[in-house]
Amino acid sequence: MRILSARITRARRDRSFGEVEAMVTLIVLPSEEAGIERVDVAVSTPAQAPGAAPLRDRLLAQAKLGYATGRIGRRARYAA
Repeated sequence: MRILSARITRARRDRSFGEVEAMVTLIVLPSEEAGIERVDVAVSTPAQAPGAAPLRDRLLAQAKLGYATGRIGRRARYAA
């Protein structure tokens, strides 16, 4: 599996829980035989994390890891 592209398409901050919720769109090549997929992955991460990577990097990393392990809800759309 290869992730060709990752982009944050929507994000909102939940001040009551101190988290940022985002929809991340991944362009994925699951295998050499399969076609390219466009997958939307919903993620959330703490808004403030002292000593951690920047927020954008944490959201993208969580989406990629969640997709790879199959633990995060996702919606697939097949690209042409």
